[in-house]
Amino acid sequence: MGRVKQFFSDLFAIFFMGIGISTTRTKQKKLDMRKMVFNEDHGSGESRGAGERWVLVNRAASGVEYRNQQAVRFDSRSGAGLAWVEGLRFCVGKIDLNIAATPQDGGIAFHVRNEREFEAICFHVGNEAQDESESQRVVVQYLSTGPDRNANHEAQFDLPYSQSGEWFKVRTSISKEVIAVFIGGGNIPTLSVNASGRGAVYGSVGLWIGPGSSALVADFRIHEVRGNIEKQIRSITGRNPTG
Repeated sequence: MGRVKQFFSDLFAIFFMGIGISTTRTKQKKLDMRKMVFNEDHGSGESRGAGERWVLVNRAASGVEYRNQQAVRFDSRSGAGLAWVEGLRFCVGKIDLNIAATPQDGGIAFHVRNEREFEAICFHVGNEAQDESESQRVVVQYLSTGPDRNANHEAQFDLPYSQSGEWFKVRTSISKEVIAVFIGGGNIPTLSVNASGRGAVYGSVGLWIGPGSSALVADFRIHEVRGNIEKQIRSITGRNPTG
């Protein structure tokens, strides 16, 4: 019975995060990825100008248009790449990103402290479908540089031929209880990771690019929770989210 209760408790928490998080007070912000400027001489760089300051490691970023949407493309280099907003302090909330369904390894980085300390939701996008009998495979993976970095947290989904090569929207909902990934506005998570027991984690938000891969992304937004989401989860599940 204990495992059954745990399952439904987690299920309610994930459901809450998918559609009920809007009942808390959130601050929405669209991140301006156009401010990224790469410093070729040093292998990493910072954006210049007013507003957000981006830190880039092992990648160059350029502005492009793809499928009628303004986007940012990261080049391909050996080793992984990382970009994050300098000075941003994020703990719990939602992160939205549009990812082009072109062969690439890219995703959302969060709780970024530096290039060696972060978490990420990575999307390994396969080859585009060539006809209606095929689909495009996408593998979703949770990555952490912390003690649980070797844990195997991944799932996969297929894009039908009609959506292959197009944009798909991802939403990562983060609390001290669960990290959940939703695709295309759905309410059922494609991937969920139990994050209970680790307490509050703070860090910046940014983008991860896989070793040897380019990346093409757009419309990067964060919804930072101002209310106490953990208390609301506890009221729904009857379980202390940090215990």
